[in-house]
Amino acid sequence: MTHLRYVLGSLACWIAFTSTLVPLLRGYRRDPALVAMCAAFGCQGMYLALSVPSRWTGSLFGQVTWYNVSVQMWIIATITCQQLLLILWTHPRPEARIRCRRRLITLAFVPATMTVLYFLATRYGHPRNYFERPGDQPFLVAYLVTFLSAFVVGKVAVARACRFYARLSEDPWVRRGLRIAACGAAVELVYPTGRFADVFLVPYGWHPARWANVSRTDLTVGMVLNIVGWTAPLWGPRLTAILEWHADYRSYRRLRPLWSALYRAYPEISLEPPGGDLTALSDLTFHLHRRVIEIRDGYLALRKDAALAPPFAATDSSGQPEAEREAALIAAALAGRQRRHDPPDADTAIAPIGPESQDFADDVAWLVRVSQAYARANR
Repeated sequence: MTHLRYVLGSLACWIAFTSTLVPLLRGYRRDPALVAMCAAFGCQGMYLALSVPSRWTGSLFGQVTWYNVSVQMWIIATITCQQLLLILWTHPRPEARIRCRRRLITLAFVPATMTVLYFLATRYGHPRNYFERPGDQPFLVAYLVTFLSAFVVGKVAVARACRFYARLSEDPWVRRGLRIAACGAAVELVYPTGRFADVFLVPYGWHPARWANVSRTDLTVGMVLNIVGWTAPLWGPRLTAILEWHADYRSYRRLRPLWSALYRAYPEISLEPPGGDLTALSDLTFHLHRRVIEIRDGYLALRKDAALAPPFAATDSSGQPEAEREAALIAAALAGRQRRHDPPDADTAIAPIGPESQDFADDVAWLVRVSQAYARANR
């Protein structure tokens, strides 16, 4: 399960890495934010890929090896790239360059310090993942504290920046993506909490093996959330377009009962012979607009041709919903048209016509409600 978790996480990272690398290769090399994002995904992918075959690398110094150090270095590199990405996104280009340079110089001390401390740790016994007495391996304890502290500070900074700039963003998918990335950074904080406990709480009854899988799983889940969050501005608009297309097609189909009733009474409202709903797939936007217009034309034809009592007022005491009252009036108008032989007096020729809105989406929503009510009443 551990290897499967890392394989899936690594696959997600490399897919995200490829999706951001392709635009860079197509000519967007001057976009440093895209470079930082691509590098962040690559570093995450390296961390998770190296975590899969740990037994293949051999063991150099007990349970903790230079292999483990390399994995932790990739984690630090990921955090660095994420911080640079946020700086590049939220500051003008000249200021961002200065801030990125300062952040890189500051963060470069972390891997350098970790390397020196680990060298010293290997000279004083075999490094271990946990300690019965932390004082037995002071250099390794210092190494882990350096790594975990940098991890916590970096993730807290990323989470806070994501939450702050999410409130400022006007783009909905950038806002959602930053919030998801903030959640991912918060989830990942479970990992250093467990590792700090491995270092300092073993003498008090803490069992590292019992919590190791939980800590590493949270780290993997957090990184996957980061992938989803950082890439949301790339795939989010496409998802929105798909959902909007599906909603339009569903509305188009739900308008059929009302449109069919009006078309049977007034075939001239349609410019083309009616076909199945699948015919609208070629140009759904056009066909949906056309269907709404034809329904409204049918309403106008019914106004001129039907002899009815005035429609119910909005405050009618019957308690019937407005859409159902509208559907009932249309059904009565169509039935009255079939029974009528003499043309009605112009003053009493009142046909139901709903609240036509200037907003097309609102108009579609209203007509869908009426059409569904009509279909239920005439089954």
